[in-house]
Amino acid sequence: MLYITKRRRPFIMLVALNPDGFNQGKAAPLWPMFKLRSLSSVQPRHFSVPLSKPASRHALRAMAQVIRSAHLGDLPLFAATLGLTADEFQELLHEDVQFLSPRLPPELLDAWLPEQFLPLVSLLWSYRASDDRLARWLSHTLAAACYGRQHLWQDLGFNSRDDVSRLIGQWFPGLARLNNRDLKWKRFLFEQLGKRQGQPGLRPPACGDCDSYRTCFSGN
Repeated sequence: MLYITKRRRPFIMLVALNPDGFNQGKAAPLWPMFKLRSLSSVQPRHFSVPLSKPASRHALRAMAQVIRSAHLGDLPLFAATLGLTADEFQELLHEDVQFLSPRLPPELLDAWLPEQFLPLVSLLWSYRASDDRLARWLSHTLAAACYGRQHLWQDLGFNSRDDVSRLIGQWFPGLARLNNRDLKWKRFLFEQLGKRQGQPGLRPPACGDCDSYRTCFSGN
C-alpha cells in the first residue's frame, strides 16, 4: 500500500508493509539483513547491482542520493522511483528489499513526470557507452536530478562538479565531449535537449532559483 503525506511544502512517499510487518506469513520480517525500513534511507548496497565493480560505485551512490532526496522532499516526488515504472524500479532493488518498492499505477506516474523528463532520459541514453542496465538507470537518475534546485553535483550527493564530469565521461562519453565550453551540466543537458527539439535556449526548470544564475547566464 502506498501512502502520500504532506510535510511542509514537499511530499513524502512512504511504503507500508503488511499490517504485522511481515512478508507473506514468514516468521521474521526481512528488515534485519539490510536494516532498511523505508526508501528514505536507501544505500548503494540495497540495489541489485553488485558493489564489487569500482566503476559502478559512483553511479549507485548517485542513484541512492536521488531516491533519498525525493523521499525527503528535496527533489520532486517522481524522482523517488527515478521516474521508472513499478516493474523497472523493483528490478533495480535487491531482492531482499523489493517489498519496499511502491506499486504506482502507470497513469499516476505519467501524471507526475515533467514534460521534458523522458526526452532528457532519451538524450542521455542515446550517448550511452554500453547497454548495461545500470546505464539505463543512471540516465533516469541524472535526468531526475536535473529537476532539483541545486547544482547537479549537489543534487547527486557528490563533492564537486568534477565528480559529475567523471560520471558522465564514463557512462556517456560522447555527450561529455560535446561540453567543450565547460558549461554547468544542467544548463548543458537542457541546451542539448533544446537543440534536439528545435527549442534553442531551453533551460532547466529550477534555473532561476539557483544562486549562480547570473554567473551562469551572464554571457546571454
